[in-house]
Amino acid sequence: MSAYKLKPLDSVWMMMETPDTPMHVGVLAIFRKPAKAGVNYTADLAAQLREAKAVAPWNCRVSGSLNRQLVEDDEFELDYHFRRSALPDPGGERELGRMVSRLHSNPLDRSRPLWEFHLVEGLENHRFAFYIKIHHTLVEAVNGVPALLSTLASNARARNVQPIWTTPLSASGAGGDLIEEFAGSGVEEAIESAGALGRAAVEMARGALQPAERNSFLFPRGTPRSTLNRRINAQRRFATQQIEQGRIEALAEATDSTVNEMLTYLMGSSLRRFFKEYNALPDESLVGMMPVSLQERGQHLAGNAIAGLRVSLGTHLGDPLARLESVKTSMQEVRQDRASLPEDAVTSYVMLRAAPLYASQVGALGRFIPPLYNLAVSNTPGAEKSLYFNGARLEAVYPMAQLMQHSALSVDCVSYNGHFNIGFTGARDTLPHLQRMAVYVGKALQDLEELVASGEVA
Repeated sequence: MSAYKLKPLDSVWMMMETPDTPMHVGVLAIFRKPAKAGVNYTADLAAQLREAKAVAPWNCRVSGSLNRQLVEDDEFELDYHFRRSALPDPGGERELGRMVSRLHSNPLDRSRPLWEFHLVEGLENHRFAFYIKIHHTLVEAVNGVPALLSTLASNARARNVQPIWTTPLSASGAGGDLIEEFAGSGVEEAIESAGALGRAAVEMARGALQPAERNSFLFPRGTPRSTLNRRINAQRRFATQQIEQGRIEALAEATDSTVNEMLTYLMGSSLRRFFKEYNALPDESLVGMMPVSLQERGQHLAGNAIAGLRVSLGTHLGDPLARLESVKTSMQEVRQDRASLPEDAVTSYVMLRAAPLYASQVGALGRFIPPLYNLAVSNTPGAEKSLYFNGARLEAVYPMAQLMQHSALSVDCVSYNGHFNIGFTGARDTLPHLQRMAVYVGKALQDLEELVASGEVA
């Protein structure tokens, strides 16, 4: 039986997982059926998917505690991982959102391979959806979208497209150097990871009691405590927004901004309006944590080598143009911080940089750790042209994030076929009416377009 050892940083995601903070990411992909699809289209599609054979790591479960490995599951059952569901009438976006919110709230069974694939039928306007749940241990990317997109066809006539579990993650580009053929115990690496978490907890407990100026690297100042930094449970809400890429690019050009700066501005504007409605907007700007992959910085990196960089969202400023300038300044600092990341010793650097985050997840200790950020934000390149699954055109694809304890929101964007697709993953009890936040992104875009059209932007 083949076995694969997990890299130390990949094992960390298993260590941090609790019943309230499941460490899986998700993908919601919405497809339009081919024009000549018959009434049995989804039934035939389900039968085809059930015939596809799973390969490693999709047929592997995690074994061990310190010395974690992926081992082939002798009792692997595709029917457990592939599931077919139908939306209640009228099968609209609201019903789809409720279903995937519920599915994303449930943790994966750690005694089985760590993924699920749901074929969701009954979506209005001749459409269906895939909801895919994958443990973060298996994907080095910020989200699982690249793993799905890499399996789709660029031709509507292609009919031999295979589902995601037939492609090794390392081949799909999602896992990179996630796993390697097992050769030896790997105990030293496992102990190193566990020891790093333990040392982080101890050092953070000490550091939290020290003057702020002595801990500016591990405890950067300027993050206000907000409703987003309460303890959370496993229940999730999910909302979506889709914006034409051309509108963002036109505003970026008109305001001498980059596309990423414009997206960050829209997120900050949405958050400001949302939290003002609930009288919960801090006086200081909300701070986003932007995960940045370090994969291109060296040749021998851990699968999940991701550093978190902080960006101020300008939510404390009422004037939209002043807010935009504040965001641009903050994003420039992010670029400078990104350029300063080390080429060597990436694993140890990421562990050090993330030490306060790890410590904040350790039981009761977390409430003593100052908030490092208020929410997570990300932007992932997707695909520039339409993609297809056996003739069905992908209309939209949304990332769904995992949430850390004391961080109740993640806003994640993926570009696809001329649009930015934004997924809002929130803690259910903390963020009621999450879809309003998605709507306010669109309103912020329209408001800035009107400012530009009026000539108020120099």
